Amino acid sequence: MYTYDNYYYPSTFNPYEDSIRQQQLSQLLQLPQWQQLQRRVAQLERENNLQDREIDQLRRRLQRINQRLRTVENRLNIPFTPFEGEF
Repeated sequence: MYTYDNYYYPSTFNPYEDSIRQQQLSQLLQLPQWQQLQRRVAQLERENNLQDREIDQLRRRLQRINQRLRTVENRLNIPFTPFEGEF
C-alpha cells in the first residue's frame, strides 16, 4: 500500500492524443451551431442578470412596505399574530 506522499499515479498523457483532442475542440468551436449556442448562453446570462436585479429591487420594496406596515400596526395597536391567514 502506498502512503499519500509516495502514491503512484499512472501516466495518461499522450502528446499525440492531446493534440488530436485540441484540434477536435477547435473545430467544434468553429461550428455555427456552437457559435449560436454561445450567443444564446450569453443572452440568457444577460436576462438572468436583469432578473436578479429586478428581484433585488422588489425585495427592497417589500422590505420597506413591511416596515411601513409594522409602523401602522404599532400606531393602531394591532397585535401581531403570525400565520393568522387573514388580516
